[in-house]
Amino acid sequence: MSGKWIASYRLQLHAGFPLAEAEHVLPYLADLGISHVYLSPCLQAVPGSQHGYDVTDPTRISEDLGGEPAWASFVDCARSHDLRILLDIVPNHMSASEHNPWWDHVLAHGPFSEFAEYFDFRVRPHQPFRVHVCSLARPYGDAIEAGELTIEIAHGRPRVRHYENTWPLGPASWGKLLSAAPTPADAQCCFGELERLQFIDGPDTKDRIAYARHAAQAGEALADARKRGRLQDAVDRTRGDKELVNAVLQRQFYVLHGWKLAGELGNYRRFFDIGTLSGIRMELPEVFAATHARIEAMIVRDEIAGLRVDHPDGLREPLEYFKRLRALLPKGRIYVEKILENDERLKDDWPIDGSVGYEFLAKVNRLWMDDTRTDVLTSTYSDFTGHSVNFAALVREKKRAIVESTFCADHEQLTEAALEIAHERPRVRHYENTWPLGPASWGKLLSAAPTPAADAECCFGELERLQFIGEPDAKQRIAYARYAAQAGEALADARKRGRLQDAVDRTRGDKELVNAVLQRQFYVLHGW
Repeated sequence: MSGKWIASYRLQLHAGFPLAEAEHVLPYLADLGISHVYLSPCLQAVPGSQHGYDVTDPTRISEDLGGEPAWASFVDCARSHDLRILLDIVPNHMSASEHNPWWDHVLAHGPFSEFAEYFDFRVRPHQPFRVHVCSLARPYGDAIEAGELTIEIAHGRPRVRHYENTWPLGPASWGKLLSAAPTPADAQCCFGELERLQFIDGPDTKDRIAYARHAAQAGEALADARKRGRLQDAVDRTRGDKELVNAVLQRQFYVLHGWKLAGELGNYRRFFDIGTLSGIRMELPEVFAATHARIEAMIVRDEIAGLRVDHPDGLREPLEYFKRLRALLPKGRIYVEKILENDERLKDDWPIDGSVGYEFLAKVNRLWMDDTRTDVLTSTYSDFTGHSVNFAALVREKKRAIVESTFCADHEQLTEAALEIAHERPRVRHYENTWPLGPASWGKLLSAAPTPAADAECCFGELERLQFIGEPDAKQRIAYARYAAQAGEALADARKRGRLQDAVDRTRGDKELVNAVLQRQFYVLHGW
């Protein structure tokens, strides 16, 4: 589906405006001179979704939009009017709900799920796998006491419901649920083993094989209980037994909390602070392949001419993602939804064709603003609120507030990660004391060993220059962060190849080198 790019027209698809209805608009768009129909996400999303960004199954076209037959018909209709398709896709996150079979499977089976690596969970080291779901209307204990958590059967399997949300009850909890009903001895054994495996820290291949075997036995026991009516009896008994409900929920690979604890306890990457959208690990080749198979089929059939990528800022490795995407779509166009700061530009090394134009719209909007009246507006705001106006300070204050509330758990995890990285970096020791060697000195430390590339030498030089800036401005801070990141990559490569250890060993007999390295720090050592 090639052709000259002249103008695109966005169509926002949903159950009330599916692909079949959108077909009726195509003749009008063709008459307008539109070259490309710009479609909102079309893959299966949460039923009733008005936007399509909460994808639940990336392998098929949304049933709300008419499914696969409607897509085929729309493509044919577009071709008949010489229109091409630009498709919006969502690589950063998926719906974290019962509608997403991958997410549901992880909640039921934890680290033993084949999809556990797909999502960006942050489980603390040496702790059993648990997903902290902060969706309850009130604290967990209060919800139990109020009877807001109820157990039900859906598609033959038990689930826990809280208003419109439901979560699966994993096999490890079925034994407790059925505890008042007689079960075969071998079934009781499998339930005991499943409970034990729940507390394994980082299961190995042997543990996974054992879990699969015991889960299969548990499934047979559950099917037999359902057939004989014991499962329904067990569920009915939970209605008046809050302790039983709690005991069942304590045997899950997830923990339920009140919604106010999301910032503090949430341990999966969210889309901003939206707990129902979970980040996925698109940097993993198997995740890319699984989430882009349907898109690749569209490209192979020449059904789409371009892709609009939603929120690439959330990806761990956006450059690698775009390289993979470009390999799928070598001749089409790729646009990104990137919110750029005033002095920010798209990365030069991203193999894309541009942004969706937010920065252009921001400049157009300025045409409606009269800069000569800024002082009057500022004074009016100050008089009304009773606060002086320092926009930069206000932005910093609000960003800090968000970090300390909405993203406090993320901030804590990043702090811990930074400490771990710091412990791996070169340090200077004086008896029992050690101090870090900053990035500006790594070039000198590695000076006798070949650096990986000229850009590494350049970054070290720039870092040394920036050391002597009195009060760095925003541009200089951004530059420092960029060069420090490049220096980190060069250092990691040197450590991997053994050059870092060689450099450290050389300092043992080279006092001048030690002094030169120390002169490139943001601190100065003195006698006590």
